[in-house]
Amino acid sequence: MTREELFEKVRILREEPSLGEPTKEELQAYDANAGEFYIPGREGHQIHVYRYAPDHLPAQAPLIINFHGGGFIFGWSEKSGLFCSKLALAHECIVWDVDYSVAPEAPFPAAVHESYDVCAYAFDHAGELGIDPKRVILGGHSAGANLAATVCMKLSETHAFCPAGLIMDYPPLDVDTEPFAKEQAEEAMAAERAVIFNASYCPNKEGKDPYASPIYAETSMLTAFPETLIITCQLDNLCKEGEQFAGMLVEAGITVTSRRFLKSSHGFTIGRREEWEDAMELIHGFIKRVI
Repeated sequence: MTREELFEKVRILREEPSLGEPTKEELQAYDANAGEFYIPGREGHQIHVYRYAPDHLPAQAPLIINFHGGGFIFGWSEKSGLFCSKLALAHECIVWDVDYSVAPEAPFPAAVHESYDVCAYAFDHAGELGIDPKRVILGGHSAGANLAATVCMKLSETHAFCPAGLIMDYPPLDVDTEPFAKEQAEEAMAAERAVIFNASYCPNKEGKDPYASPIYAETSMLTAFPETLIITCQLDNLCKEGEQFAGMLVEAGITVTSRRFLKSSHGFTIGRREEWEDAMELIHGFIKRVI
C-alpha cells in the first residue's frame, strides 16, 4: 500500500471506539495522585510522561516505568492510566506511564530511543526524583512490552543501569513475519489489523532488526535482562513468539516466569476481561518479589 493509503487506514483505526475504557467509578476507586511532565530526549525532543503516586511515599520510593500498548500506532489511554494508578496504590510506589511517539508519524526506531532515554533519565536523576535506583521495574503491554524489552537489550551494550525486574504482557516480538503466516486463533486480533501496525512501525522493512523484533536478538543481547515475567494468552496470534522469547532468555541465563492464560485473548489484562484478575495477581506478586 502507498504511504497515503497507510495513513488513511491508521486514521480509520484511531477513530474506532476503544474497548475497555474505564468507567468513572473505576477511576474514582483508584484515584492516585496524577500528574504529567516532560523528559528531554535526543536532539531536543521532549518525551511526555504521566506520573502516578499515592499520598505518602518513602524518601526513596520504588519506581515502575510502564509502556502502554496500541500496536505502535495508538497513544496513551485512560486504560493505561487506571492500570498505573492501581500499581502505584498497591505498592506505594511511583509509576511513570510513558506517552512515547507513535507510528506512522514517528516510525521505528523513534519509540525505541525514547523508551531508553526515559529509563536512563530515571536512573541518572534518581536522587532528585526521590527514586530508589535499586527498585526500578520496567514493564509494558503489547507494543509497550516490546519497547521495554529493547531497553534491556540496549543494556547489554551500555551497562548504564540495572532494573530490578521486567514485565512483558502479551508482547509482539516479531514484526517481520507476515501476520497471516502466524497461527490464527479464532478470537485473536485480525491479521489485517496487525499488517497495518507492522507497516506503520517499520515502513522501511526493518522488521528483522532485533530492536524492532526482539525474537531475532542474539543471545549476547539478552544477558543484561533482569528477572522477567512474560504473560501470554492462548487466544492470541502472538502467544508462541512470547513463549519463544521466554526460552531465549532462559538460554541467556535469565530467571524467567512465563505463564499462558488459556481462556484469554490479546489485551485482556489492560482491558479487564477474561482472566485479568488472575493476571493482575501474578503481576502484583512479581512486583512484591523483585522490589
